[in-house]
Amino acid sequence: MCESTAYLCKEDGLEKIMENVVYMKPENGKVYLADLLGDQKIVDGEVKEIRLIDHKIIIEEN
Repeated sequence: MCESTAYLCKEDGLEKIMENVVYMKPENGKVYLADLLGDQKIVDGEVKEIRLIDHKIIIEEN
């Protein structure tokens, strides 16, 4: 499947913030995420890295 897991990059490592992410939109210093079930989350941050082979989205906190 094509879902990814979103992580927030913090000083002490990566914190998992959402699994089964199917939609992501960076906009104006925020990242909008939605999962398979339609749950949504808005994170203050910038997309730092997307690891497609690992299904990981890494967001750096603002």
